[in-house]
Amino acid sequence: MTLFRQIALMLSIFLIIILTTVLILNFKSSNEAVQERLYEDAKNTATSLSLSLGTAGGDVSIMSTMINANFDSGNYLQISLVDVDDEILYERKIETRQADVPKWFLSTITIEAPIASANVSAGWSQVGILNVQSDVAHAYTQLYTILINLLISFGILIATGLAILHLLLATILKPLKGVQRQAEAVIRNEFIIQENIPYTKEFRDVVLGMNNMVSKVKAMFDKGNAELQRQKALEYIDTTTKLKNRKYFIDKLPEFLKIDATSKGGVNMMLALSGVIEANEAIGHKKVDALFSDLANIFKSNSEIYKDAIVSRLNGTEFAIFLPDCDTDSGLEIATKIQNESIELIKTSGLDNDITLISIGLYEYNYKQTISQLLSFSDNVLTQAKFSDSHIINIDKSENPPEVMGKDAWKVIINEALNADQFNFVSWTAVDTKMKKVVHNALSLTLQAPDKLYYYGEFMAPAIQSGLSNKIYKNVINMMFRQPDKNLENSICSLRLSYEYLNEKETYTDLTKLFKLYAKKLPLKLIIEIPDKFARKNTDDVIKYKKLFEQYNIELGVFEFIGESSNYQYLQDLRPVYIKGETNYFLTQSDQGLSALRLITDTVGISLIASGVMDLETLEKLQEKDIHVIQGRATEMVELD
Repeated sequence: MTLFRQIALMLSIFLIIILTTVLILNFKSSNEAVQERLYEDAKNTATSLSLSLGTAGGDVSIMSTMINANFDSGNYLQISLVDVDDEILYERKIETRQADVPKWFLSTITIEAPIASANVSAGWSQVGILNVQSDVAHAYTQLYTILINLLISFGILIATGLAILHLLLATILKPLKGVQRQAEAVIRNEFIIQENIPYTKEFRDVVLGMNNMVSKVKAMFDKGNAELQRQKALEYIDTTTKLKNRKYFIDKLPEFLKIDATSKGGVNMMLALSGVIEANEAIGHKKVDALFSDLANIFKSNSEIYKDAIVSRLNGTEFAIFLPDCDTDSGLEIATKIQNESIELIKTSGLDNDITLISIGLYEYNYKQTISQLLSFSDNVLTQAKFSDSHIINIDKSENPPEVMGKDAWKVIINEALNADQFNFVSWTAVDTKMKKVVHNALSLTLQAPDKLYYYGEFMAPAIQSGLSNKIYKNVINMMFRQPDKNLENSICSLRLSYEYLNEKETYTDLTKLFKLYAKKLPLKLIIEIPDKFARKNTDDVIKYKKLFEQYNIELGVFEFIGESSNYQYLQDLRPVYIKGETNYFLTQSDQGLSALRLITDTVGISLIASGVMDLETLEKLQEKDIHVIQGRATEMVELD
């Protein structure tokens, strides 16, 4: 219960007790007044009527007429005249009359009407005694009316009092609401500064203290953000050409060399500038640097038609233009154009084209190759280009392993699996090697065909080529929520969603409907992982997903993180529970870069997870860099508590 409700309840009870006490005392006074009024009325009637009866000279018939007249004109229970011997001369009374009030009132309230007496005399001779008793039915009706009026009045007073009390408490405790919102924001790792400083000293001190703490934490995040951007520029950007460097190229390659890569292959173009020493001697270092910058512009302008193209400077004289989805004919055309423009530029710079020249080698890669294979074959084709007459060579292609099944056969199997719900989950653990415990279970997919079990790496590539990958994701998410795996109950699980699936307009609508019906019944804690490529866009679509997940207590994770964003504010806005990066990314980070990343993630409560950790030697290197949460084959070698 909130402090506001506690105080409001306590004061409300106190106010109600006071007003109820006053109500009871007022009603009790009214009851006593009514009973006194009954006696006074009876006494006055007895006194006045006895004087009138004295004028009758003891004539009973005349006296009875007078008694009848008074009885009929008033509210009396009885009027009787007795003689000196206590014999009744005349009596008029009514049977008990039921008062027009509820039975509970009659049983709760007792009213007694006293009998008033007066002597009746004819001259000096006493005729008798007159007894008068008022009717209590009328008194009950009067008293009930008084009670109703009191209840209405006090009800209005209580309602008014409670309303005023609520307004006063709301006004007094209004600053506390701001403190509460700020505290909740701190728990969510949000940075909120409360602008309205309360006048109450205690609240003022708390607000100023919270603002000071939040300001310091925000300053730490901003400092880490700025430092990480600076480190990214140092580690990923070539200072002369402003191109990406070799480290960025290698960190980026895993996005394209994987089973579920959106691009199945392309061309990696290697370029080398010969005669640089002679050029420095001929025109000077500054003009040679300008030449490199102009060459970089030529490379970028000719490759920009490919949206995922990567232009990088690998060392002092060699460059790479990585062109996903580019065929060899298009690559050769681009290479020829680059060479022609480069020859013209070198000539314009006052250099001899026979001494300072550019060599270009093209290597056609496929997504199944490793980074080392791609770089090795690319270096080989560049070496051959340097010794060719044209200095352009296009003779090397990756050898695709023979496919077990063709595209059409895979399409049939996948469609049958979609219709028959043959996709299942298999889990791999993410382990905190410092705490010796499982952090969560990373879910992967299997396809159970009638005659064979296929793993994610076997069916996802042909699914992407057939345009069925998004249907698979939709199918397995529906399966997870509609028919959750009992083996996963009470566990923490993560599920990766692809960039293409999240980027579809229908996905958000479908997830909203699905979560509304089934999310609250999900028997496990779910973490949905989105690619960093999608997260760093930080668009309204990304924020919508974040709010949708929060609404149903679903956590957000980020994978394929290589820190290539120009601003890391999106991490604070999205506040994922963790970010996953390839092992090589963490191992090749400088201490300054990793410290800057740590400053950001620790400030907003984000864990770092290294994926693809295959052996204990790699694990030890990660632990030296303070990376303790891992995913990969090495998790099987960690003893858990």
